[in-house]
Amino acid sequence: MELPKIRFAGTGERFQYLTHKSNDTTIRFVLDYPGLIDPERLCEAVKRLVDRVDILHASYFIDGASAYWRIHKELRQTDYFHLVHTDGDPAVTARSLSVLPVDPKGRCQLRCALVLGRERSSMVLSISHLVVDGGDGKYLLNKLIESYHAPESLTVKDGSRAPEQVYKELELKDFKELMRMPLSTEASSAYPFPTEEPGLNRVTTAVIPRSIMDNARKKAKALGATANDLLTAACYEVYARFPEVDRTAPVSISSMIDLRRHCTGGESAGLGNMSGGMATVLKDGVPEVFEETLRLIAEQSNALKADPLAGLAGMPILHGMSRAIPIGLLLAFSDRVYGQMMPVGLTNLGNLRSADLALEGLCPDGAAFGGPLKKKRGFQISVISLDGECTLACYGQYTAEDQAHIQKTLSSMAAVIEAYAAA
Repeated sequence: MELPKIRFAGTGERFQYLTHKSNDTTIRFVLDYPGLIDPERLCEAVKRLVDRVDILHASYFIDGASAYWRIHKELRQTDYFHLVHTDGDPAVTARSLSVLPVDPKGRCQLRCALVLGRERSSMVLSISHLVVDGGDGKYLLNKLIESYHAPESLTVKDGSRAPEQVYKELELKDFKELMRMPLSTEASSAYPFPTEEPGLNRVTTAVIPRSIMDNARKKAKALGATANDLLTAACYEVYARFPEVDRTAPVSISSMIDLRRHCTGGESAGLGNMSGGMATVLKDGVPEVFEETLRLIAEQSNALKADPLAGLAGMPILHGMSRAIPIGLLLAFSDRVYGQMMPVGLTNLGNLRSADLALEGLCPDGAAFGGPLKKKRGFQISVISLDGECTLACYGQYTAEDQAHIQKTLSSMAAVIEAYAAA
């Protein structure tokens, strides 16, 4: 019997695994189709995609000193594909299935579920966050569609997964500038959950129609603001309305920035986690006028876009630590750090074109994206748009009372943008 191939885990997955006690290290996509998708053909497409990259058909395990991938040559169909039938709305079932995590110790790090209703279908694509971030998750979603339509020509990037690619081309003076940890913003934010107990794994969503987002985007453009600035500003506004929050106190909301622009050619060689933290800060609190909040956020985000080192500060130190320190010690340290972190975060993957995601000639008419399912007290809003229609989603371990509060939060964000578009 041939022994399985063993591969040392890279910096990205080692570092990502440190968060596994605060979230489920899974990202997920849901697409809704106005017709029935061929399950056999989709199953074959998933298998083809998984076969192209060894890290997708592997199990992650650690010992006291290091971390490894065990590559599997043979997979069971149930490792990567599930078919579910329902007499109800497949979108409801799909969103329930999307809550399920990808187990790092499982045999496959990418899993697809197809839910067939009487006349409609919904597809769930779940991927280990140890392997990809949101950007490469979206890349694999598009590759799955390509695998479905053009199996013979399917290629998937399978080069270096090292996150050090993001500063590989920097000059020495710039690299030295990164050899420092980011300074504290002296501002923080913690979501005011109504209950203390953990609760159940749940997903909460809200949709902003395309017409409203289009009008809001056009109006924001005059301020030099983007759709992401709009969403961030709306998050600030709703947060400031919580009774527990002092609107005049310094506040910060974290988001993510894609660091692939720093890689050679603007793209990573292989699948990986190439996202960096980016925090906007309102030092004087949240203004009473929403347009002023939007202007302040746009100024900060535009300055970050102009910064050639945006999102990279401290990364060489963190990457070096993850390689030099035994993972057992890193885990002990991370338990303390992540247990104290309570940020409000927002991650926006931008817009998808339904025509690019068509299956059986059917263009999806609904979509959702979810980042890692957070455990309290973590709180993250994940955003994706389909042909301009924007879906906000929050995945977390919450009680029914928490979920009602989160639903009000997401709906209020949608209402803020609607009011801004109509003003």
